[in-house]
Amino acid sequence: MLDLNMRPLLVSACLLFAALAPGQSVQPTAPNAVKLTKYILGVADLDKSYAFYHALGLDLENNAPSLPKPNTLNDALRGLVDVPPGTKFRNMMLKIPNAAFPLEVTEFTSMDVRPAKPRIQDPGASLPTLAVDDLEAALATAKKSGGEVVTTGGLPVPGAGPAVALRVTLKDPDGYYVQLVQFNATASGRGKVTRAAFGAVVVQDALKSAAFYRAQFGLAMTTTLWTERHSANFGVPGAKVLTASVNVPGSDLYWEFYEFKDVDRKPYTPRIPDPGAPAIGLQVRDIDAAIAAVKAAGGSSITQGGNVKLGNGKVGFVRDASGVLVELAQN
Repeated sequence: MLDLNMRPLLVSACLLFAALAPGQSVQPTAPNAVKLTKYILGVADLDKSYAFYHALGLDLENNAPSLPKPNTLNDALRGLVDVPPGTKFRNMMLKIPNAAFPLEVTEFTSMDVRPAKPRIQDPGASLPTLAVDDLEAALATAKKSGGEVVTTGGLPVPGAGPAVALRVTLKDPDGYYVQLVQFNATASGRGKVTRAAFGAVVVQDALKSAAFYRAQFGLAMTTTLWTERHSANFGVPGAKVLTASVNVPGSDLYWEFYEFKDVDRKPYTPRIPDPGAPAIGLQVRDIDAAIAAVKAAGGSSITQGGNVKLGNGKVGFVRDASGVLVELAQN
């Protein structure tokens, strides 16, 4: 967990470092959520993804000596993610320095997958934010490892608020958007990740998406005003962005919903196994109530039977009404 005196910087990072303009803050009403547990990226090639993120300083959790080999999923796990018999799966958990959550990267093989590569403004896109100690060095490393810069001009731009010196947005080898930021104007020369904001998903209606998790899961909600201050960073000239964030009260993790306007948009709804499918891990007190709330709001349950027992807990995947994949877990 990050020190509390770093929270203002993290909040600024998670809100895309917008200027401190007037916004709205709404307090939670239903405390089903316990914590945000992980940010999940589905990829086509786990080895290539590991090479990219490891070069930026992310190591395997628990000091794992190597990446796992693909294994055929058993019936329970197939039901969890709704894939056909014979599907093979492997994943890695990447430890992020000074962050209270890991980055999980998953790979499904021996089945038909449909890669999804949305533009950054398209509902279905996602954007983790990684803070680095030297942005120029980190950007050079990312490009050598298969990253592609999308920021206008191909170079870092100044931060939108006082907390961030520089920022740049790029695509990783699977087409996921990743924002790299440098807080301190003095670079160290290492170019490694030092911490992370939880991450963001792009949706059709940011306020509606965040309000659902406030009302049904007890997450606190904060909004920003429409702004063009991120258009150069995101490589979409003239586009405006509205941010709505939610978090479990008392937590330093802020899950962001971004909505774009004044730019063409096309929604993407990839399946769990598809490369380019992000998902959010959310621990809840009552998984059955959580699934019911998602379905009542227009979302759907993906896991066969709603959830499966894993160890002493229950896990189930849902797609909320905004199209976002969420892994619900009850311990």
